[in-house]
Amino acid sequence: MIKQDTLTPATIKKINNFWKWFQENEQSILNAILLGINTEEIKTNLDKKYSAISTRISLIISGPVNEKGKYKIIFTAYGYRKLFGKVLGLENQAPELEHFIPQAFIKPIQNMNEFKVGNDLPRNYGNHEFKVSELQMELLEYNSDRKILKIKVYLPYYNQLENNDQLASIIDLIVMNIIGEIAFRKHIRYIQLDQIPTRTHGLLSLIELPEFIESLIKINARGKTRQI
Repeated sequence: MIKQDTLTPATIKKINNFWKWFQENEQSILNAILLGINTEEIKTNLDKKYSAISTRISLIISGPVNEKGKYKIIFTAYGYRKLFGKVLGLENQAPELEHFIPQAFIKPIQNMNEFKVGNDLPRNYGNHEFKVSELQMELLEYNSDRKILKIKVYLPYYNQLENNDQLASIIDLIVMNIIGEIAFRKHIRYIQLDQIPTRTHGLLSLIELPEFIESLIKINARGKTRQI
């Protein structure tokens, strides 16, 4: 379990200032999302307010599950452990909001069914698009003592996208959505990218990564119990 680090009074003040501004402007933020009213101004102010806490913390707003649901505000340090205390502080010190629910860290996708059957929506990257369910992987290295993996992720159009400076960050974010930000920090040391081959025999679907990590840990645990 991740524990909240002791926050300095200055950091607590910045977090409180952020939530005070957010609460006062909650309806305007919702209008920017739903109606496109003053979108750039709201985005600029929102970025400025949470960046005052840390420039390495990002904010992701995801839509509600249903029409009556609240929007989710996800605070993430993209696995950077030194900022976990501030990320937790943003969630823990949040006031009750009418239209939004704060969440610390990117959590793993709860329902993988649409990905397992390939019904997930394709995502656009420049002039190309691919589905998360199309991504394949293989294990490059596993440190059984530290439970850390190095993996290779195969994706369509890599040969056309490899010069995209954002590609590595995009794949990191996809992996975080699959296994969660905390598990990403704990278990993933390195991700190599490559073009998906014509024959994928022997490769593992990337969405199976949580089960794959769990199986490696169990195998290692069984091996240790057999030692005399």
